[in-house]
Amino acid sequence: MSLMADNIEKLQQQLTTDCEVCCSHGMLDKFPNALRVSFLVEHVGIIVCHRGNFTIVAGGDTFKVEHGRTIFLNRGEYFHVVDSSADCLYSLLFYRIDTIRDILGNTVMGMKFWDVINPSSCQIVTNDKTADIGNYISLFASLPDDDNDVFIEKERMLLMLSLTYRLCSVFSKMIGSNHSISERQTDIYIRLIELVGKYYDRHRSVAFYADKLCLSPKYLSSIVKSISGLTVQQHVFKAIVRRSILLMNNTDMSIKQISDSFHFPNPSSFGTFFKKHTGMSPRTFRQLNKKTS
Repeated sequence: MSLMADNIEKLQQQLTTDCEVCCSHGMLDKFPNALRVSFLVEHVGIIVCHRGNFTIVAGGDTFKVEHGRTIFLNRGEYFHVVDSSADCLYSLLFYRIDTIRDILGNTVMGMKFWDVINPSSCQIVTNDKTADIGNYISLFASLPDDDNDVFIEKERMLLMLSLTYRLCSVFSKMIGSNHSISERQTDIYIRLIELVGKYYDRHRSVAFYADKLCLSPKYLSSIVKSISGLTVQQHVFKAIVRRSILLMNNTDMSIKQISDSFHFPNPSSFGTFFKKHTGMSPRTFRQLNKKTS
């Protein structure tokens, strides 16, 4: 097996084993199978096109990324690679911002990081605006795969923090920062996210979360929309979809058991919900992802 083929296989393993950081080791000429089917972006997703071009589908739209451009994929979105040119060379980095959320702090920029970068399913920029992204990818790739070494773990976290601030700076200059959001509104948004994480499997109404926060549903909805661009229900639905995929990929639970765990009236109702948000039925999704794992 060639070095490049070995690195593609290494990336495939990272993408299918829930790694905190997934990165290409050097430039790659083919995309791993995990990205050829509907893939949930749970990370900050960055793919740099160094040569040729590739085409992806994200959020139901098709995007062609050509030489000299970088695509940023929105967290919580599904995408898959549909084509790439024979001469395509790319590098990739996905990392979880959740692990550094506490370090970023409860700032508007910290909580709005991904919305500042990417209000839509993805965004394509020229590489000159993010010229140092390749250096970060190389630094991540150079770290040894030793989760038991506390120093390597801290170094990885500092790299994530540094890159996050760098991206915040780049994108805030490109599209401007929203200074109209108060600390109180940000605090409400943070508390909502915590509540969604606790109750999403049972409660989906805006009224429930508004009551928990002692706010009117209309006021809560306006805050959440202004900060994230999403509705309260969309936050809940994204949490359900993420958890559904985790259960389908990592457990032997039946579709009915997964449906019951989220209190859907029946598996058919859950299947309709899942297909609406991912573009495929739970059964099809599970079958496709078994083939790529």
